Amino acid sequence: MDDEIRTFADGRPPAPPYEPQARARARERLLAEARGGRRLRLPRLGWQTAAAFGATVVLVGGVAVALSGQGGTDARPATSVMLSAGELNPRPDQFILIESDTMYGSQSIDSSGGQSRYLYRQHRRIWKSVDGSKDGLLQIEGREPRPWPGEPLPAEATSRRGSEWNRLASCPDLRGPYRDDYAYLSTLPADATAMRDRLYQSAPKGDKDVDPDAVAFTRAGDLVRENYLPKAQREALFEAVKAIPGVEAAEGVADSSGRVGVALGRVADWGVREELIFDPAGHTFLGERQVVVDAKAGAPKDSVVALTAQLDVSVVDALPEAPDAAADASCMPETQAPTPIPSESGSTTEKLPTAEATITFTPEPTSVPAVEPTAEPKPTVTRTVTLTPMESAPAGS
Repeated sequence: MDDEIRTFADGRPPAPPYEPQARARARERLLAEARGGRRLRLPRLGWQTAAAFGATVVLVGGVAVALSGQGGTDARPATSVMLSAGELNPRPDQFILIESDTMYGSQSIDSSGGQSRYLYRQHRRIWKSVDGSKDGLLQIEGREPRPWPGEPLPAEATSRRGSEWNRLASCPDLRGPYRDDYAYLSTLPADATAMRDRLYQSAPKGDKDVDPDAVAFTRAGDLVRENYLPKAQREALFEAVKAIPGVEAAEGVADSSGRVGVALGRVADWGVREELIFDPAGHTFLGERQVVVDAKAGAPKDSVVALTAQLDVSVVDALPEAPDAAADASCMPETQAPTPIPSESGSTTEKLPTAEATITFTPEPTSVPAVEPTAEPKPTVTRTVTLTPMESAPAGS
C-alpha cells in the first residue's frame, strides 16, 4: 500500500528509487507525524479515492495533485444499463459509471492551533475502465455545505462550490491488490471465509499500533465505495464484514437519499460508529453513515457527521468530453539518477535529495475513498516531514 509515497515522484529531485521496505517506513513516519505521533490511515492517493470518509490530503513540493475547476461537456452514452434492471455484465472495453451524493467532515487547523470544521457535500460521477486498461474520469459538483454539529458554518465552507473534472490515471500494475476495476473485483473470492481472509491481508503484520479489525473493515469500504462488485463477490463481502469482530448489524438504516437498508457498523477509535449500508435483498451497496457515539469525536452524541448515497450504477461505452480535466499524477513513475561519484578519499560528500509533504487531515475511520477531494482554501498549518529516498526510520516509528 505504497501509492502515497509514489506521488512524490513527480515533485522530488532525481534520486535512486525507494526500496519497498524504506517506502513503507517513510509512509508510516509521515502519517505518524501528521498526528503528532498517533498513526493515521489515509486512503490511496488518486481522485478515485477522494471521497473516502472525507480525508483531505494536501501535498506540496511540486507534486501535481491539486484539482482544477474546469468544466466539460457530457457525451450521451451509447449504452446505459441501470443496476435496478438487473446484474451488470460489462464488456472489457466499456466503463462503469457510478453516481453518488456525499457528505463528509472537513477540518483545518490554523497557526494558532484553532480549528475550523464543517460538513461538505458533493454530487459525484465517476467513470472507471472495466478492465482497468484505460484512464477514467471524475466529475465533482459542490453542494451547499452544512455546519459541523454544534458549531457555526465557517466562511471557507463555500469554497467547495462549483464543478471540477479530473482524469483518473490507469496503472493496474502499480496498484496490485488495491486495484478497483471490475475485471479485478470479479476475481475476488466468492466464499465468505476466503473474502474475510482477503480483507485482513491489508493489515501490517506485527504492528501493535494498528488494529487489524479496523483495517479489514476499512478495506471492505474501499471495495464497495464507488465500485461495482458482481453478485457472488457482494454476497461474500457482506458475510465477511459481518464476521469482523466488533461489527454489528442494524436494520432500517437510511442512506442520504432515504433508501433503507442493513447497516454493518463498528465503533472507531475517534468516537464514531462507521456504517456501510447495504440493500437487504441483493446486498448492493447503498451508502455510508458515521454517527457520533463518544464526546471525543468533537460533536454531540448521535450526531451524523457523514452520510452518503450511491445512487446509480450503469455501463457506458465511452467517456464524456472533458478536454480541460485535471491530470492525475498518482501513476507517475519514479525518476532514477546515476550513482554519485565518490570523492578521492572514497567517501561520498553529496547529500541524498529530499522531498517534503504537508498533510491536512480530517478524522476518519482508519482508503478512502481516497482521498479529499477538492483543492483546499489557503493552506492550513500541519506537519511538514522531510524524507530521503533510502532513509531508515527508527524501530517502532
